[in-house]
Amino acid sequence: MAISPKQALASVGYYMVGISKLPGWDKPIKLSSNESALGMSPMAIEAAQQTMPDSHLYPEVDTETLAEVIAERYQLDPARMAFGPGSDEILQRVVNTFSGPGEELVHSKNAYMQFPIYAKLAGATPVAVEDRDFHYDVDNLLAAVNENTRIVLIANPDNPSGTHLSAQQVRRLHAGLADNVLLIIDAAYEEFANSPDYESGTRLVEEFDNVVVTRTFSKVYGMAGLRLGWCYGPEWVIDILTKIGPSFPVNTASFAAGIAAVRDVDHVDTVLAHNQKWIAEMSARFTAFGLRVYPSQTNFILVEFPHECGKTADEVNTCLNRNGIIPRQFAVEDFNNKLRFTVGQDWEMEKMIEVLGEFLKS
Repeated sequence: MAISPKQALASVGYYMVGISKLPGWDKPIKLSSNESALGMSPMAIEAAQQTMPDSHLYPEVDTETLAEVIAERYQLDPARMAFGPGSDEILQRVVNTFSGPGEELVHSKNAYMQFPIYAKLAGATPVAVEDRDFHYDVDNLLAAVNENTRIVLIANPDNPSGTHLSAQQVRRLHAGLADNVLLIIDAAYEEFANSPDYESGTRLVEEFDNVVVTRTFSKVYGMAGLRLGWCYGPEWVIDILTKIGPSFPVNTASFAAGIAAVRDVDHVDTVLAHNQKWIAEMSARFTAFGLRVYPSQTNFILVEFPHECGKTADEVNTCLNRNGIIPRQFAVEDFNNKLRFTVGQDWEMEKMIEVLGEFLKS
């Protein structure tokens, strides 16, 4: 008999990353992948470069030091942290650890599109729950939980919608779960969240034994290409995740850059100020164009093109591409009249808004 993969993996498609190339454009304006418009901290770049002479050696880095730097920055416990090559890998590791065949993972239908893939890879069954106009619906999530549920997985703030759940709603969701159900909060965009009702999921980790939060250096720290992520959880969970993780979970360049990036508070403050400026500006300008803008607590906004604006999302995407601009278009039915725009540099934002405005008036 020939070898075969797990049956559930037959239905897994490729994750659609944001395109980065356009015919005829050497350097298009890429607003499709939620990367940092201002890049890495200069201190982080220098720290990474200094590791290159020793890159022929295995990265036996001291992750305790990285944990201590993060703990000091965010007032957390360094003993509750595990690391990996990006939060994607950590999420997959957590799901594999706490779910399997005959068990279920509950997630919101239009949340991060890797969530059901994590479940299938673990042999568990993903259960997609209807949202409320691209906002998590706590009642629907809780209604989907049963005796087979082992994980409820949310992103807060969410991708690709940019919306968020308030502290009250997250706590209501957790309160409705049995002790043997793990709540995973993917908080890749937490640093951008400035709503008064937002609460870091790390606070729940310190209060309960069935919550794990994942974080990343890819967004506010601009280290997407270096692949560094971490999670915060109960110490016994961290112990297991560390034991089963990669032999070398953090490469030497990302380790050095991560420490420097966290310490460079001025750069982070500059990134956040730039992001707030353009989230507000895009929201105001797009609304004035007659478009519908979803409220965002991230570094991007999701935009709907209603019938009244006279243009479809596909037509807008084609026009922007012709002008060397790449928003994010999703090949999913619920997103067929929507585009997502990452915050870019000032000149990129100005050009995108100008081109879009002229096209909508044509």
